[in-house]
Amino acid sequence: MTSGWAPYLDEGERLVWEGQPATGLRFRPSDLLQSGFGLIFFCFSVFWVSMAASSGGDGDGGVFRLIFPLFGLPFVAVGAYLLFGRFFWSAHVRRKTRYALTNKRAIVATSALGRSLKSWPITAETRLEFEPGDQATIWFHEEERRGSKGRRYTVKKGFEYVSGGDELYRLMRSVQQGTAA
Repeated sequence: MTSGWAPYLDEGERLVWEGQPATGLRFRPSDLLQSGFGLIFFCFSVFWVSMAASSGGDGDGGVFRLIFPLFGLPFVAVGAYLLFGRFFWSAHVRRKTRYALTNKRAIVATSALGRSLKSWPITAETRLEFEPGDQATIWFHEEERRGSKGRRYTVKKGFEYVSGGDELYRLMRSVQQGTAA
């Protein structure tokens, strides 16, 4: 079961499981808040662009009517992304993502924007958070990041939207205990 993972495994490391996230559009309850903000942002920016295009006052105003509304287009794009574009981007990233679990660590390989291979050790101290379902998610790492204004927030890392989550969770527990086959 080494497939394409063999070059990335350390000596004595064995592949226990490999898979990929479910493709297609996925929604979580937490998406409602961000989509609500996206709706407001998108509607206001479309309103602003349309008002800028229809203004111009008396006289020619041709150049003004053509150029001024263009300044609002980046805001329309951001609003569209927040409202619905991020779901399509997330689906694209998942389609280009592969997962592996070894007897020592979890590996996530992505090729959505360039190639990326990241891994995290799975030890007895690793906190596993299991979200069961047909397409289960198992979180195994948290990263603290800083926003543009210095605010801190946490980003979870894990195997998202995987089939057979119950079995994968059991395998991850056996890796924690050092009994992975």
